[in-house]
Amino acid sequence: MKGNPLLRLAIVLLVLVAVLWPVCRLTLHRAIPLAVMPVSIYTETNASSTPDAAVTSPLLSSEKRPTLRATLLLHAAPSPQHCLITQAGRKLLTEKDQISPGEYRTAIEITKGEDLLVSADWGDEEPHALRLEVLVHGYQAPLEKSFWGQKTVEDTIPIPESFLP
Repeated sequence: MKGNPLLRLAIVLLVLVAVLWPVCRLTLHRAIPLAVMPVSIYTETNASSTPDAAVTSPLLSSEKRPTLRATLLLHAAPSPQHCLITQAGRKLLTEKDQISPGEYRTAIEITKGEDLLVSADWGDEEPHALRLEVLVHGYQAPLEKSFWGQKTVEDTIPIPESFLP
């Protein structure tokens, strides 16, 4: 490109500013996802017990997701030393919810559209299996997934947003 160097500099700066505007809108004005927010900010008990919940969390009213009443059933062979199921930082099931050797159950509220994180560990290197069933109250077919691993298992099971309220 021939011409005045100052004119070329002005054109390059104009193009950079034109590109900078959409990039800044995409990167700087993003909302904090619920999975990153502390649990106490978006739990219903905290929102109803503190009068200034709207001050501490402006995203609470705009991004509050509906919940479903469900029962989690975890079957393990053999029983793990530690097991944990969480959703967005909330502990839903631990080894304290054991009902018999290798079986765990709890009734909880789960959030639509948020994955459940399943983790378990054993003390040996033998093959191990887990099966998680999510029985959503009011639905006949459960969500279920099997997990396989040796010393540890860590995986997710998605909870679809398409469940009716």
